[in-house]
Amino acid sequence: MAEGFHHHPHCLGCGPENPASLGLRFELAGDRVRGACTLDERHEGAPGFAHGGALATALDDTLGTLLVLLGRPAVTAKLEVNFRRPAFLGRPFALEAWVDRVNGRKLHLCAELRDGADVIADAEALFLEVEPDHFLQGGADMPEQWKRRWRRDPQLPY
Repeated sequence: MAEGFHHHPHCLGCGPENPASLGLRFELAGDRVRGACTLDERHEGAPGFAHGGALATALDDTLGTLLVLLGRPAVTAKLEVNFRRPAFLGRPFALEAWVDRVNGRKLHLCAELRDGADVIADAEALFLEVEPDHFLQGGADMPEQWKRRWRRDPQLPY
């Protein structure tokens, strides 16, 4: 996967065509996903601070990118975020996600968002594997990269 990978053009976390996007960009690093972003006024909570929901979105999107690495379509079932330090706007944040364990269709994943050496927030998540056609329920076509990665049955329309 090339640096600058995004899920689809309108993704809230990494979509380059979404004006409210967090601007996340990802790369694979062995069995981990690493990413980066700098939040701005569109992502503000208290004046000068990043909104906690924006941090949770960044962590969730980074965790979701592990699904590409694993080749397993899944959805977030539970996301627990620990906010450790203030997150200031305009600072470059580093993100990293990894697999803690897999139990059948349950994927237990972890992530951190850092400002330099400081952990600003960390997350533990449970993702549940789903059939690829789950993503067709929204009425939009599935991105080509998802179709190639997750195709299981050549008779299905994805």
